Amino acid sequence: MKRISIVIGLLIIASLLFACAPQAAPAEEAAPAEEEAPVEEAAPAEEEAPAAEPMKACLVTDAAGIGDRSFNDMVWKGLEQAKADLGIEANYIESKSADDYAPNLAACVDSDADLVVCVGFMMADACKAAVEANPEIKFIGIDINWLTYDNFLGVDAYMDQSCFQAGYLAAGMTETGTVATYTGIFGPVVQIFMDGFYMGVQEYNKVHSTEVKVLGYDPKAMDQASATGSWSDIDLGRQFGESFMDNGADIILPVAGFVGGGTAAAMRDRGYGYIFGVDQDWSLTVPEYKDLILASALKNMDVPVYNAVKGLVEESKWEGGNYILQFSNGGTSLAWNAEVEVPADLKAEVDALGEKILSGEIQTVSPEYLALYPRE
Repeated sequence: MKRISIVIGLLIIASLLFACAPQAAPAEEAAPAEEEAPVEEAAPAEEEAPAAEPMKACLVTDAAGIGDRSFNDMVWKGLEQAKADLGIEANYIESKSADDYAPNLAACVDSDADLVVCVGFMMADACKAAVEANPEIKFIGIDINWLTYDNFLGVDAYMDQSCFQAGYLAAGMTETGTVATYTGIFGPVVQIFMDGFYMGVQEYNKVHSTEVKVLGYDPKAMDQASATGSWSDIDLGRQFGESFMDNGADIILPVAGFVGGGTAAAMRDRGYGYIFGVDQDWSLTVPEYKDLILASALKNMDVPVYNAVKGLVEESKWEGGNYILQFSNGGTSLAWNAEVEVPADLKAEVDALGEKILSGEIQTVSPEYLALYPRE
């Protein structure tokens, strides 16, 4: 019995010891892994807007073509300046004869040109047809000022004003008492040069009581005006120059583009005389004859061409109608050649004519011309 009691006591003591023993802490549950933020898909790159296509301009020359150092070159100069300043595309198509005008204008249209320039009054019919057939295209007509379309700008010039000064100067400089003028193909646009020149000589005769004669043009006999029939045949310019010199002329105003170079060559061979430049300053564009160029009657056709392009490019602005180059807007003027000595008193008289012409005190065209081509 005693043995049983001892066993029971030992069991009680063991159970008490187990109960009092420290219990191991339950293992901590691992913290759940943080969920990774979803990767955002890259936004698609914005597509660049296509660059606007530059404006396209296309010029059709008359038969003299680019390189005439006169009429066509001056118009092309306006487009070249627009190309440099405004970033347009510009090209030209040369005409060899009147038969080329219509197909060349069609080629400009087919090239997706926004602007087409028709150079010369002889292109008027072909230009008119193209203007009517393509109302979405803008056109400029040089020396074509009688068309009235919303998509057409005509450019003309009162060249009688600067040529009046040239005639006065010629009359004051001649040593033979005879001067001359001629053109390529006669028409009102070139007649205006000749008429102004004639009237300037008459003004000098009136002021100085002289009798300087004019060969090649008389407003009372317009049908007999001298014309080579060509804008490009230099040999004809030489022939006309020689004929005029044979008849006493020592100063000549050729209104015939590149043909005038033949007249200058004839003067160089003869060793005397002076020639006038037209459209551009020939003392700069024809430097090989600089010593023979008395002055030049400028026709600044590049300016309205450039301004028309600038309006389209910068402001989407277009003004059709007709623009007249004249003294009042700087469209024409007489450019002196510093290498040719002109008496100071004569130069002062010529310069003073400018103010009188602007004021209307002097009439620079003949009554006969005005009867045919009245001005507003």
